[in-house]
Amino acid sequence: MPDGSLNDRGIASLIEPGRVHRRVYTDPAVFELEMQRLFGRAWLFVGHATQVPNPGDFITTDLGRQPVLMTRHHDGSVRVVLNRCTHRGIKLVAERQGNRQRLICLYHGWTFDPDGTLLRVPVDEGCAPGFKLCDFNLAKAPRVGVYRGFVFASLSPAGIAFDDWIAPMKQNIDDIVDRAPGGEIALDAGVHRYLVRANWKMQAENAVDSYHVPFSHASTVNQKGVQFSRREGDNEGAKVVDGQRTAPQWKQRRSYSVGHGHCWTSNTELKENERSSAVYDEYRRTLEAAVGKERSDWILTPRMHNSLLYPNVSFMGLNMHIRVIKPIAVDLTEVNIYPVRLLGAPEAMNERNTRLLNVTHAAASFVQSDDLEAFARAQAGLQSLQTDWVDISRGLGREEAIDPPGALRQMATDELVVRGQFRAWLDYMSEA
Repeated sequence: MPDGSLNDRGIASLIEPGRVHRRVYTDPAVFELEMQRLFGRAWLFVGHATQVPNPGDFITTDLGRQPVLMTRHHDGSVRVVLNRCTHRGIKLVAERQGNRQRLICLYHGWTFDPDGTLLRVPVDEGCAPGFKLCDFNLAKAPRVGVYRGFVFASLSPAGIAFDDWIAPMKQNIDDIVDRAPGGEIALDAGVHRYLVRANWKMQAENAVDSYHVPFSHASTVNQKGVQFSRREGDNEGAKVVDGQRTAPQWKQRRSYSVGHGHCWTSNTELKENERSSAVYDEYRRTLEAAVGKERSDWILTPRMHNSLLYPNVSFMGLNMHIRVIKPIAVDLTEVNIYPVRLLGAPEAMNERNTRLLNVTHAAASFVQSDDLEAFARAQAGLQSLQTDWVDISRGLGREEAIDPPGALRQMATDELVVRGQFRAWLDYMSEA
């Protein structure tokens, strides 16, 4: 049983084979330690380069408890700096996004370049002897990594190298980006943003949970057990339910745990040979013209459904979007969902993708609203003191080892990926 402390032994006692203690979702002290040791050490998704296309553009976000700015500097580079004036600690920029050629603190007018360089201090004759502008530049994220426009940062100067951390998931990013005839995507088509009264881990787990779909999303299937179409060109979606049981096609899905908490699920069988519409056919011709028919056929063959780059960003390949998880409190999480715009694709194709996302993953949509209700009920249910443990044992002992070494595969309706997330959680939460 957990000993109640938050030293390494106490933290380790919260995780057992096939179950975790409810405190990992409900204890404010555990949450604060996560902000220090997990979100203060891990590689975290910050934003996409297309969100700051022009010099002076910025977005603001939080990495754990740390407010940050992602900016486009005058030299064209993307920078990640702490959103805190180095004078009296004022949050430098309050807006979520915008353009400023100079970052000026509202309190005393200290002025910074988009790369964080302090340019000017008003009434500088009052500064202490030996004062130097260069000693008061904005603090920078200690480490920044970029892959195909996706910008990540770590608040820790030490830890796993970015290339090693992202290597198992490059194919998952490629799976989406390669669909763009222009070879790049953009996250500039708006955002669905909502708050949920639940712990952040519930959204991370749910992103790669295939077990809940026939039950939580029962209202999305017709009398034949088939879900509505979620891609342009399809007349119907996946077969989810067969009578009163989960459909065999759904059981064929597989989940993959590939280390560092990263995980993904394979796609469900769809009628690829029948996929067609005026908009989709034009898009397919455009992609073929850009990369050739053989490469186009390979790109458009579904392989990956949902992917999680642990701990704070997931990708969906079916109706394409990027989902960013931002913990606020032990029982409060902000989720941001960005439609993916395929550069070089016909505009009608991008418009249809965005409209489909409105149907599935807006806060009041057919799919996401079901999940939000489940998260809130889970957070409420976990307040019960009579049952301390949360079961995550489905498939325990049936894992299949695959390449690369350490990676595992299992039926997607098992809970392999949740256990993989908690292995990474425990690694980050250790003191060393």
